[in-house]
This record gives sequence, structure tokens and C-alpha cells, in this order.
Amino acid sequence: MLIKIINSCVIVATSALIGRELAKKYVNRTKVLSALQGALSRLETEIAHYASRLPEALIRIGESVDGAAGKLFYLTGQSLMEGNGFTVSDAWSSSITQLKEILSLQREDLDILQRFGNQLGSSDKDGQIKFIKLTMMQLHEEEIKARALREKYERMYHSLGLLSGIALAIILL
Repeated sequence: MLIKIINSCVIVATSALIGRELAKKYVNRTKVLSALQGALSRLETEIAHYASRLPEALIRIGESVDGAAGKLFYLTGQSLMEGNGFTVSDAWSSSITQLKEILSLQREDLDILQRFGNQLGSSDKDGQIKFIKLTMMQLHEEEIKARALREKYERMYHSLGLLSGIALAIILL
């Protein structure tokens, strides 16, 4: 009987952890979208006020922003500094491809970032600032949608994981 109780506890704990992992992607997406907006705001400041070289600005931003968003900027800056013949667009696309899994973003988010990367470094200072602001607005809209999905599904996955574990434990007893 003790073994059945222990097995039931393990089943409940495991299913609760599975539910938590399923909910984590919604949490991570909102965090990354928020961090990307902050990083873009810093890039706007770098371009507008400091007139920094783009690779140096991207590396500085990457070092100051935590998580996957910071890695995206840092990796892009590193690719440009190494001078492997990458254009800004190529370096940005390559970084997105390398970090796609840890970014926890959906297709729409990645499309916005890809469009941003295609325009990055291709126009004058004012054009860059306008495009950064546009990208920040688009990411903000996606963040609002992501928060709504998070509210809807995060609690559901937590509860579903725990309750399915309890149900399975009862059935096996």
C-alpha cells in the first residue's frame, strides 16, 4: 500500500511539473517581447544621441539586457565585429535562427523581428529611428496579445497538470 501511495505522489508531482512547463512558454514569450522593446528603445537612444557604430551599440545593448533578447543583440553585434562579410540583415537573421528555440516567440513575432533586421542599417538616422519606433509598436501589440493568452492558458495548464495527475493516481489506486 505504501508503494501505491508513493507512486501516486510521484504521478501527481510529475504531471504538475508537466503542466508548469507547458505554461512556461506563455510566460517566457511575454518576458522576451518586453525585453526586446527595452532593447530597441536603447538602440534608438544609441542611434539618436550617441551616434555609436552599430556593432558596438548592439554589443553594449546585448550586455545590458538579460535573457534571450540580450543574446540576440549581442550575437548580432559579434557577427558584425568579426567581419565575416555579413551584412547587418544577414547577421540579424543568423542570430534569430540560432536563438529561435530560446526566444520562445511565435511566427508573427519572428516576422516582425525579421523585417526589422532587413531594415537595420539601411537608411539614415531619422529613418532608423522611425523604423525602430514602428517595430516597438508592433512588438507592443504582440505583447498585449501574449499577455491575454498568458492569462488564459497559464492557470489552465497549471490546473490541468495537477488535476490530471490526481485523476491518474486515483484511477491507478
